Amino acid sequence: MQKEILELHNLIKIKNIDKAYVDAKKIYRLDKKNQDIVKVLAYLHIQKSNFDSAITVLDEYYEENTAEKDFDYYVNKGISLKSIEEFKKSLSMYDKATEIDPNSPLCYTVPAEIYLKLRKFEKAIVLINLALEKINDSSDKNFLHFPNAIKLKTEINVALNRDKESGDILKKILQEKFHPDIFYLLATINTKLIDEELLEKAENQLIINDKSFQNKLDRFWYVHPLYFGLAICYQKIDQAKSETFYHLGNKETMSSLRYNSFEYQKSIGDIITHYENFITDNNNQSEDGLNNIFILGTPRSGTTLIESIIGSCNDVTSGGELLSGFKLINEYVNNTNKKPNEFFEDFKKKYLNRTAYLRGNFKFIIDKLPENFLFIGYLLKLLPGSKIIRTFRDPWDVAISLYKQRYVTNIPYSASFFNIGVFMSNFEAINIFWNNQLKTSDHILDIRYEDLVNNTDFYQKKIYHYLGIESDFDEEKRKTFFSQTASIRQIGANVHSKSIEKKEFLDHKNEFYDALIMQRKYWEKRGFEYKSDAFFGYKLN
Repeated sequence: MQKEILELHNLIKIKNIDKAYVDAKKIYRLDKKNQDIVKVLAYLHIQKSNFDSAITVLDEYYEENTAEKDFDYYVNKGISLKSIEEFKKSLSMYDKATEIDPNSPLCYTVPAEIYLKLRKFEKAIVLINLALEKINDSSDKNFLHFPNAIKLKTEINVALNRDKESGDILKKILQEKFHPDIFYLLATINTKLIDEELLEKAENQLIINDKSFQNKLDRFWYVHPLYFGLAICYQKIDQAKSETFYHLGNKETMSSLRYNSFEYQKSIGDIITHYENFITDNNNQSEDGLNNIFILGTPRSGTTLIESIIGSCNDVTSGGELLSGFKLINEYVNNTNKKPNEFFEDFKKKYLNRTAYLRGNFKFIIDKLPENFLFIGYLLKLLPGSKIIRTFRDPWDVAISLYKQRYVTNIPYSASFFNIGVFMSNFEAINIFWNNQLKTSDHILDIRYEDLVNNTDFYQKKIYHYLGIESDFDEEKRKTFFSQTASIRQIGANVHSKSIEKKEFLDHKNEFYDALIMQRKYWEKRGFEYKSDAFFGYKLN
């Protein structure tokens, strides 16, 4: 067995995670009582984002071997619990890990992230500073988590209104040693801090790294951030060059992912079929979800702006883009064995407990995961007391904004205008389905981004009235609102209409619209009727 374990460690070392994962599962099935394989498999489940599976593997072994709980157990259990948004339980795991090895940076990075989520920013900055201190003291100066820890610190600094400090830190790091991800971070914070010498250095480093690194994971760290960082730098000084770098960066994303836009279409079809056959005895008149607000729509459609308008008042806190609701419903849709009423109780227990912990003493909590649009009907059945705000924006403006973000894994379709077009058509289809199913609902408010930015005062009052918020609105307080999204720094600016009718990537506009219209034909074959050629009132041209 030790030989097999050593081979797994070698696969992990050379970053062949997929093969290591397959092999580890086979070995685990043969010997579930071997602690070494339990540790390796739990780690690989985490690398594959299978956090519930990691928790199951750990619990099955350590419930019978409590005395063997060690640093690895607490750290792996902690990150898995954090990832399914059991934040309180996760923090308790890291407390145990810290007792065992207080010098490990791993004891502080995830807790810092959790306290950022809890909006306890001062606590978060103390922890991330400790993590960076431990990393600097480590014998391994290329500690894997260094760029992620630095990124987290810059996000906490935004929350604390210390963005200038972040720029100074990143510039100093780059002066000592060039790091692609740090360069990208600096570009997102302030391109004015990148002088001609640093810009030239980044371009030269890109040429070197492009030739030196062939492994997909290596390219993610050393090539991919340079494309996007340079694209941001050239955005205002050379649009053509900027667009070229965006194309190269997104091409890099496409080559490293196995994204199939038509699998997403199938998932939507499954959601529709499942919902149409969805029967439950659950009492729809309950007040479950009375404290929950959902903001959803396509990414880059104004969800963060609305979050800042609502979340800056005294009655509301925001959980940001929570994954719990989405994952719990998605797992249910794909699990034909689970009975509806069992799911209802399981969902309410987990989701409401998790959001209640984040909500604390506030009256309302926001869940701003855009992709919850897939499950609008389910959310209103599960939490009939909740309120939903659905956002719409001109599809081409959305497409450009998506294409310019370095999403990589969380929004993989953003790397291709064709895939974005297919996605927008799928978004349109599922929302037409919900409109037909729900007819009129007092629990859904639709907001167009263009209307919001052109008449913010009116829509702020409309949103507050709809939600039953009695607190006064303060625009200056809204500007200081923190949101851990791609709009992390945009939200602090005055509301403006500069992002309407964008004039970029025009040579790809037809590709985008052709894909959207082509995908409509698929939904027409499934019985969808389009009352207009427009996209929720937006002309497709």
